[in-house]
Amino acid sequence: MNLRALIFAALFLASPLAFAPRARAFQVGTTDFSKLELKTIPLRANVTEFDLRTPQDRENIVVLSGADGYLLVDHPEPASHPAIQQALDALGKKPVRFLINTHWHYDHVGGNEIYGPESVIIAQENVRARLSTPQKPFWSPVVIGPYPERAWPAITYRDTMALHFAGEDIELDHYGPSHTDGDSIVYLARANMVLMGDVYIGKGRLPVNLDMDGEAATLHAVLARINDATIVISGHGDNSGRRDMAEMSALLDDTLPYVRRQIAAGKSSEEVQAAGLPGQWASWGGAAAQAEIREFLKTIYLSCTAKPQNQ
Repeated sequence: MNLRALIFAALFLASPLAFAPRARAFQVGTTDFSKLELKTIPLRANVTEFDLRTPQDRENIVVLSGADGYLLVDHPEPASHPAIQQALDALGKKPVRFLINTHWHYDHVGGNEIYGPESVIIAQENVRARLSTPQKPFWSPVVIGPYPERAWPAITYRDTMALHFAGEDIELDHYGPSHTDGDSIVYLARANMVLMGDVYIGKGRLPVNLDMDGEAATLHAVLARINDATIVISGHGDNSGRRDMAEMSALLDDTLPYVRRQIAAGKSSEEVQAAGLPGQWASWGGAAAQAEIREFLKTIYLSCTAKPQNQ
């Protein structure tokens, strides 16, 4: 079945009549959206970014505007929806046609149940598996999900897929486990942008992910695809570019084998954390970054010894 047919089928299946009565949404997190500040940032052509800031977090949504509707990449918790819908309406009162989830975490799929009945939700196949079954990741004190069926992605893919909407050529690629086991890297070819979700969280920010070897492999793959004019958009924080990502890739490439050597020498996680980053990176980030560096090294140590199965 071609993509056009798949989209038609998904639009039908996503209709309100196709699913059982609405189940109660599950929410995690303590973000106070009553203090939300949303800034609309025009990027290139018909691509806009919503920068959402609360006392607890900063989250980004990318909006692709078409003549007959919008495509969104990610959506924070449901409580953020009134402000997001108001910002969309300010661009033009049109429906959300497509919603891409870069991964399954609650702060990226909060729009699924809201837009799911009328929109096509797209994600890597493991996102649907996570949202449709109970999850107990190590970072959550409670079981998450399952989400209502209307919140599950209607179109999924395994390794790569393409979508053409609003004059843009959109490509989704899954390079393997990194932040989660279902990450999508989203390329907007004509606008020359790449949307990283939480795989890469911006300049000067150290990644803390499920699989740090997968993180390194994903960064290599993305760097091979983009150029110095590419806008790199993360799920949280400031936008950056290829040079910033290349620095983080180099740091990770040096740190992974260093930690493996320390493990082989019998060093504990605590000893590796206390020793800090290797070689030329020893002073990276200064004193203010020490807590983040320790967490980064702890995550690499864990990823090299006993990879968690659920993030």
